[in-house]
Amino acid sequence: MKYRYLILLLATSLSAYCQTDPTSDQVSGSKTSSPLPPYRPGFAVMLSAGSAGGGVAVGYSINRQLAARLGFNMFNYSGTLKSGKDSDNLQIGFDYKLKLQTTNLLLDFYPFKRSGFRVTGGAFYNLNQISFFGKPVKDVTFNDVTFTVDEVGTLDGKATFNKIAPYIGLGFGNPYTRGRLKFMADVGFFYQQSPTISFTTTGMLTPSSDQGPIIQKNLSPLKYYPIVTLGASYKL
Repeated sequence: MKYRYLILLLATSLSAYCQTDPTSDQVSGSKTSSPLPPYRPGFAVMLSAGSAGGGVAVGYSINRQLAARLGFNMFNYSGTLKSGKDSDNLQIGFDYKLKLQTTNLLLDFYPFKRSGFRVTGGAFYNLNQISFFGKPVKDVTFNDVTFTVDEVGTLDGKATFNKIAPYIGLGFGNPYTRGRLKFMADVGFFYQQSPTISFTTTGMLTPSSDQGPIIQKNLSPLKYYPIVTLGASYKL
């Protein structure tokens, strides 16, 4: 009778243990932590703005800690600038246009199941470029001889970058846990290599057509393009 009682007690304890949620975290071997935040698998849409321009993306949750994003960013800006000082004999005025256009495929890893912190890696398909057109802002006088703006000539060029640019960064905001609407933030950079400079010159500026490598070297810091982005996501 004693052994039957012990066997019954052991079977009852084992049954209670087997019915315990295997996904709950154990604390000190006996206490359980609070349940994990609700997980909503599937798709999410995202809107953002930052150093890559305005962006839109579609995300998909692979599991609680891994998700993928496919996004598109674009921004255009035009402006003017002048080389040298107004008192210089030769001063070149430039019209330039900055075109930011990228498509990205990113993988987000959430190392902490209870936090929106993430580590992101992937690549950008990079169509960023800078175009410029320059000419003298006034006639130029050398040794009492005056040359018109057209005689001095023009400079027409473009800076382009490597098309495939690997990306690494950190971020915050998990669209697939808790509520459907989330704040998103990303900080990182992609490597687009040094820009390739191509330009043509006319008139007296023609001898300057071989300065491309020098300009390219001066712009080499642009090979690391910083990404700072703020936005929001909505879980579908």
